[in-house]
Amino acid sequence: MVKGGASTLEPVTGADFYPTILDVAGVDLKPEQHLDGKSLLPILKGGALEERPLFWHYPHYGNQGGEPSSVIRKGDWKLIHYYEDDREELYNLKDDLEELTNVASEHTDLQKQLSEQLFAYLDEVGARYPSKDPEYSLQKEEAYLKEIVEKKLPSLEKQRLHFLSSDFDPKNDWWGSKVTND
Repeated sequence: MVKGGASTLEPVTGADFYPTILDVAGVDLKPEQHLDGKSLLPILKGGALEERPLFWHYPHYGNQGGEPSSVIRKGDWKLIHYYEDDREELYNLKDDLEELTNVASEHTDLQKQLSEQLFAYLDEVGARYPSKDPEYSLQKEEAYLKEIVEKKLPSLEKQRLHFLSSDFDPKNDWWGSKVTND
């Protein structure tokens, strides 16, 4: 086994944890229960996994602002497909780990290849696709995001500074909560 403190740059996903736990415990793997995951035991023993694409599928809005999308990461490349407007973004993670520069327009053949592989995989596993939101509007989304930047974020910053101030009293002023005798 790899000694404590070792690290790897091997791309893995949360779906790999279950087969890894089974493998480490000496329990037979159950591929029907972890179709997407691979045991990480070879990495823990100092080896590597066979290169494979990783997939993520979020056919819904997230409570932290995420929108319906699907993702494939293959090698140094990551393609994101957004369902509301069918746009795709492509990133070279080797050169742009923060995903700041969408290079889809510069690599149209690769974008098409990754998109085809993503949707072939989603079809193969029977993924459910989101329905278009008939009320979606790019203008409304832009207005909403502008309001967050211009109103919500400044309000939250003001609240944060209040919480850090020397006269802040959490007993009486914690997010407007009040002590009650329930």
